[in-house]
Amino acid sequence: MTPSVRANVLVVKVCGNGDMAAIEALGRYLKLVHREALHLPVAEVELDFLELYFMNSSCLKALVSWINSVANDGNALYRIRFLTNPKLLWQRRSLEALRRLAPDLVQIES
Repeated sequence: MTPSVRANVLVVKVCGNGDMAAIEALGRYLKLVHREALHLPVAEVELDFLELYFMNSSCLKALVSWINSVANDGNALYRIRFLTNPKLLWQRRSLEALRRLAPDLVQIES
């Protein structure tokens, strides 16, 4: 995962595979992303999944926890946008479920 800031957006590029080996690291990293987004502050966190080829359900659960913590913060100080790869069909299906979890907060872009 590679973070950067562009204008008012914290961009996190996520590559490779979200498999069993990535679960704990992803959970810790999303907590850091949240803390940094509040500290900067930014209007949006963009997760670039263009080169994320696989993500298991446990990693998706880490995303659910993060989205819930942002949504339940009361202020929702930033939005979450996923950049997806249209060639990777799992992304659209899985991330659409996350968008439905918090439709005012989560956006999906191909």
